[in-house]
Amino acid sequence: MCAGSGPGISFKGFRTLSKRFFWNGGTILQFTPEGIRPGVMSTLAMQIDKYSVGYLSYQGGIRQIFSTQVIRETEKNRYNFSIQVGLPHSYVLMQYTRKLISQELKLRIALKAGTFGGVIEYGAEKKISKFSNLAFSVVCGVPAGVKLKIRLTRASQTYSFPIHLCEEVMPAPVFYATIVPLVLYIVVKKGFVEPFIKEEKSKKLEKQKQDNFNKLLEKRREAMAAQELMQATYNRIRDEESNKKGLVIINAIYGKIIKDASQQGDMEISNDVVDVTIPVQCLVKDSKLVIHERTKSELPGFFDPALGEEKMLHIIYTYHDEPHEVTVADHEPVRLPKTSHRTNIT
Repeated sequence: MCAGSGPGISFKGFRTLSKRFFWNGGTILQFTPEGIRPGVMSTLAMQIDKYSVGYLSYQGGIRQIFSTQVIRETEKNRYNFSIQVGLPHSYVLMQYTRKLISQELKLRIALKAGTFGGVIEYGAEKKISKFSNLAFSVVCGVPAGVKLKIRLTRASQTYSFPIHLCEEVMPAPVFYATIVPLVLYIVVKKGFVEPFIKEEKSKKLEKQKQDNFNKLLEKRREAMAAQELMQATYNRIRDEESNKKGLVIINAIYGKIIKDASQQGDMEISNDVVDVTIPVQCLVKDSKLVIHERTKSELPGFFDPALGEEKMLHIIYTYHDEPHEVTVADHEPVRLPKTSHRTNIT
């Protein structure tokens, strides 16, 4: 059932014709003061290859439209080419979308020309939160002039703000329609959104620490107890490695360690660290240390001293009496010794 220009009733159907072909279509009966207006819609689709689909469509009734469309969509790109012939307008459309997945950003450009004139449209769409997308586009054409379209989508709600800047295509409106949304987005993001998100994350981590304080103390006690049990093994392995000038762990810490990007090798060590010299030395076998790709808080004698935050493992060791030093991320594998870890290379 439908309403708008008058009550109506429609029937729709879908059928798979073969492995690569499918069809969908339907009919509609629109009841108007002038009488019943029938309409029909039919689309034949073909899976061209893994990433491409072709469509052949016909719409009859009040408007007679025949169109064909080819869409190719990959992980990072989307191409759309379509031709429509009918009343009141016929046109050719070419559209390209670039997906920047890591930045949750889509860039679009489209060219459309037909009996109504010509239009070029370009814009971007950015995911600003888990359930919200913000998009803007600039439309330049004849006879449309210059338009700025802003759209905010939140869950199932969509808010659209079309702004008609001028009736003719002129450089100034095009420039401002392009630059102003970008500047406004950067100002809002840097001045309001990012500080708010950072503050909320900080509050969440602090609350998480408070909620897990007793649990953290228990994990620390368990880790220290495990290290005490490792003391004899630690002394034996360290003596063996020292006697043969093998792999000797001088110091190892695990937790929240921040590297200083401005000066190579400099680090900022917070209070959220634990000394793991003993358990790391106990993992040494035949002058080699191998830790596979996993969180190191699960290793014997370790625990998580910085819940919810990024952690690193920093090791100072000697091999053949040569000083070495390395810092690795929590889930990064570790293999010692390595020549690249030497600190006295000249």
